[in-house]
Amino acid sequence: MKPHRLSIEAFGPYADPVAIDFDALASEGLFLIHGTTGAGKTFLLDALCFALYGEVSGERSVKGLRSDHAAPGAVPRVSLEFSCGAARYRVERTPAHTAPKARGQGTVEKAPQAFLFRLDAGAPEQAVAAKTTEVTREVEHLVELNAAQFRQVILLPQGRFAEVLRARAEEREALLKTLFDTVIYERAGWWLEDQARTARNLALDQAREQEVLRRRAADAWTPQAPEPPEGAEPPEPPADQAGLEVLVVNIGMVVRGTEAALGEAVTRLTAAQTAQAALMAQAERWDRRAAASTRLSELEAKRETVAEYRQKLERAERAETLRPSLVAEAGARRELERVERGLQEQLRAARQARDGARALPPTVQGLDLVALPSAEALAAAGADLAARGAEVRELARKAEEAAQAGGAAAAASQRAGEAEAGRATAVGQQELLAAEQERELARLAQARSARDQLEGLQRAAREAEGRALAAEAIAPARERQLAAEAARNGADHHVNTAAAGLNHLRRNQIEGMAARLAGGLAAGAPCPVCGATEHPAPARPSADAVDDGAITAAERTLAAATQAAQAAAVALANAQAALGAVLEKAGDSPDPLAARQAAGTAAAAHLAAQALASGLPALERRTADREQQRQQLAKAIEVAATAIALERRAAAEASQRQRALAEQVARELGEGLEPGAVLRAFGPLEAALQALVAGAGPHTRATSELEQAARRLGQELAASPFATAADAAVALQEESWRRKLVERIADYEAAVIQQRNLLAAPDLADLPEARPDTTAAGEAVARQDGARTRAVERHSEARAAQREITRLAAEHRAGATALAAKQEKAERLGAVANRCQGKAAPYISLQRWVLSAYLADICGCANQRLTLMTSGRYQLRLTDEGGHGGRNAGLGLRVLDAYTGEEREVSSLSGGETFQASLALALGVADTVQAHAGGVPLEALFIDEGFGSLDPDNLQLAMDELDRLREGGRLIGLISHVGALRERIRGGIEVIAGERGSSLRVGVTA
Repeated sequence: MKPHRLSIEAFGPYADPVAIDFDALASEGLFLIHGTTGAGKTFLLDALCFALYGEVSGERSVKGLRSDHAAPGAVPRVSLEFSCGAARYRVERTPAHTAPKARGQGTVEKAPQAFLFRLDAGAPEQAVAAKTTEVTREVEHLVELNAAQFRQVILLPQGRFAEVLRARAEEREALLKTLFDTVIYERAGWWLEDQARTARNLALDQAREQEVLRRRAADAWTPQAPEPPEGAEPPEPPADQAGLEVLVVNIGMVVRGTEAALGEAVTRLTAAQTAQAALMAQAERWDRRAAASTRLSELEAKRETVAEYRQKLERAERAETLRPSLVAEAGARRELERVERGLQEQLRAARQARDGARALPPTVQGLDLVALPSAEALAAAGADLAARGAEVRELARKAEEAAQAGGAAAAASQRAGEAEAGRATAVGQQELLAAEQERELARLAQARSARDQLEGLQRAAREAEGRALAAEAIAPARERQLAAEAARNGADHHVNTAAAGLNHLRRNQIEGMAARLAGGLAAGAPCPVCGATEHPAPARPSADAVDDGAITAAERTLAAATQAAQAAAVALANAQAALGAVLEKAGDSPDPLAARQAAGTAAAAHLAAQALASGLPALERRTADREQQRQQLAKAIEVAATAIALERRAAAEASQRQRALAEQVARELGEGLEPGAVLRAFGPLEAALQALVAGAGPHTRATSELEQAARRLGQELAASPFATAADAAVALQEESWRRKLVERIADYEAAVIQQRNLLAAPDLADLPEARPDTTAAGEAVARQDGARTRAVERHSEARAAQREITRLAAEHRAGATALAAKQEKAERLGAVANRCQGKAAPYISLQRWVLSAYLADICGCANQRLTLMTSGRYQLRLTDEGGHGGRNAGLGLRVLDAYTGEEREVSSLSGGETFQASLALALGVADTVQAHAGGVPLEALFIDEGFGSLDPDNLQLAMDELDRLREGGRLIGLISHVGALRERIRGGIEVIAGERGSSLRVGVTA
């Protein structure tokens, strides 16, 4: 991960927006962040860590990150552009904070927000994530470090610089796993363990399968085995291949015994079946003779019925010769009845049509339509009706013309009414427009006046709002001043307490100095104070003796208290300045409620003027539009008056013509009759008369045909055995009935002959009177067949058991070889897996061994720098922390002191020595990660303080080492108060504290 640009707004001490261009600082490779205590140097690292992970780098809480110096409505925001590999991203976060309500008074709690964008060259920003948790997850995936690991290898916060050096082995292992891509070794161990487990399971499965084969063989043998003695235990299944071979021999003997028993059963069954077959043949001949006798008796009983069928068949055949005449006479009669029904329907229709017609000629009214009139009468009536129709059609034309004249009169009257209504509407609209125009002119004057006052009202509202905000901020500013005074007093008290404690320790140390000197006296050696070589009464150490370590700790406590007191004094000065600023801005309105009411009144006046002024263009347009509408309405009123006069004159002329035509139609047709209705009634009557003329011919023909058919039928009945046509019709039968009856008579005669022939057959002559008994022979066959079936079942079961046992024995023999191979493979895989998982000597896993190798490389790189920074005194050493076989073996760290030649714990190093070792280790981590492909690229390093613990010589050595990193292209930022660093590092960022928050100056440090 490499940062490019950091932007901060309303965050921590930075009220106004500030930005850091890391690309400009990267040209030197090494830059310094410096400034006064409390100015906000560490907050830059907090902002960097917060932008990536939503956490701050030091001991601060993510709550209260919003700047107290920022305006009430300002939103705290941190934005960071960074790159991972070839891709570039921008992450933006807003912490949780309190903001003024958009409407009304009071505040509201704002939830944290986060956004992540991908920045591709030449393309718009592409959103990647938009929730705090999703953004953190995506950043961890891109950077390949979580927040804690980021603070261990890239961002080294104040007070936590030595975390990697002093971390426990399991914490160091988690960090190394993230920095180096060793998951393949961990997966290899898991894979080997899975393979070993699988091999063991396969061997166990094979052993269980072998046992199952032996048990199945025992189960197959048990039904065939001899019955054990009473009270004896059932035999156990075979334990090995030899036991299975014994079962194979035993089942063979059983199979041979069941085969002999089956042969005897088959022989006995064959003899019984031969005897049964002879007896069944004799019984079958006896049954055939009995069935033929019974059937012949049944046929003889049906002889009279057959004779009656013959008589019916003879009458039906004689009646069949009369069928054409019977059918012709019946058809002619039905046709005449049909024609007469149609003629009566036509007469009824003609009567109804004449009853519904008016103004008919006398010849039509005089027709007798109860029976069919003569053809001459029908022709005369039709001609007179046609002539009368022509007269009525002429009258209908005149009536239509009169109706059209009436419609024209009504339409003209309607148009005249519509024109009158339109004129009245236009007059009303003209009056309404005049009244509305008068009101609009008044509103137009008000809007123009509001437009002229708008700028002054806006300025007054803005000033009133500023005074209201200042008045509302007075009370919080006073509270912050009181809190700052209390914090300053408490800090001064801590300074006094620490100073008193340090003075007390120094007095005790001075009082015990004699005892310390006495401890170094030796017999015959001169005293360093008086020079005497004899020491008769050396001082002894008291119970409250103080060593240098206690003095050093007290001095650090006093320095921290002094620094805190200075920060509290600065905070008090800032709070006082902030209170003075809001009091000055509030002016003569310190009361928040009154100031807020005044601001509301001013804002309302401004809004009202804005509303009036915004409507001015619309009012001007509407006024011009109304004037145009008034002119259009005046023209419409004039046009409507002309149309009214013209339409009323046209209506009078059309009404006069309508009356003249109506009087003529009534005079010629009759009062109350409408020509169209009269004509419509003539149509059905004309059609009915024409239908009667057309129906006279079919009636005459149907009557003649019926007379001819009746005469021919009478002649044929005289020569037949039937007295009437009805008798002949009753005797008639269908062809299928007659054919079926002939077949039944023939079948009867053939059956009688067949049964008599059966009874005369030679093989039925010598049979006994009683039927032979076949039941006993069948029972004997069934007994022998059951015996044979049981023998077959026993033999089949024995053969199946033999095949199963033989197969199982062969499978068990082959499985024994496979089991031995699987057990050998499981043992080999288990040994390798245990070694790679650290469960066997030397009890260190494959991944931990690889991580230990990486840590050895890190120590090698770190020792190159640590040797230079400590003038060859210290080097880091790996140790099997946790003891032999411990789960933390291989990742412990100790320090080798060249002065003593002994290794000791890293916790025994002093503050400056710890800083040197931690710095060397951090740089060693970066070098090793860069040297190994597949790891996390560490392109930046930030160090917060720690240089003040070094003496000038060691500081010079550390700076020499950091200077050597410029060539690697890595970006290194240092935060420190040490003046020597400003002389050594020319480029950097100066953090400047002010009453209204901190600001930045990027450039040359000196």
